[in-house]
Amino acid sequence: MELREFFAIFVIHKKIFWGIIGIFVLCAVVFYFVQPQTYKTSLTLNITRSFSVESDEYAYDNFYRLQADEKFADTVVRWIQAPHIINIVIDNITSVDNQKFSTKRLSSQVIDVKFVTKIKKDGEIISTNLVDALNEESQRLNASQKQDNWFVILGSKPIIEDDRLSLLFLVALSGFVGFFVAFWSVMIKHYMTVSNK
Repeated sequence: MELREFFAIFVIHKKIFWGIIGIFVLCAVVFYFVQPQTYKTSLTLNITRSFSVESDEYAYDNFYRLQADEKFADTVVRWIQAPHIINIVIDNITSVDNQKFSTKRLSSQVIDVKFVTKIKKDGEIISTNLVDALNEESQRLNASQKQDNWFVILGSKPIIEDDRLSLLFLVALSGFVGFFVAFWSVMIKHYMTVSNK
């Protein structure tokens, strides 16, 4: 079969070809508008100290202090995953799934927290609640130690973004899948037409 004959098949069945692609793209557009509205919040936590203390213990470029900060950051990550902390943070807030808190330590002193809410403003409320709850937990841990140079958790301004699948992504994906289905639908249609002759 020559290339001209191959393209002629799609010219003959162009209604089927473009119709299938159009249906897929239309479904993607409809899905974009009916998918539930959600917002993804990204919060960066920084582990620091209440104030700096000069000591020989933290010589060698503060190696031991950074090591202690790293261990404490791991503890904070575990706290965020603890049910009693989550219950405090999302108290009376029903727009968030308490199973969807994602935490990752980016460095010895930096923690990235992500979660999804149905209401945009709840992202800011939960971020503030989380920082407060973590600092309270930290102070409770220091109650017996009574160290002045203790850990403090600082939270950045949360970044809140639309968490829905984008219209461009859905249209591109549906167009690709639609093209694949349309291509083989036309080829099968042509094969059945030729076979029946």
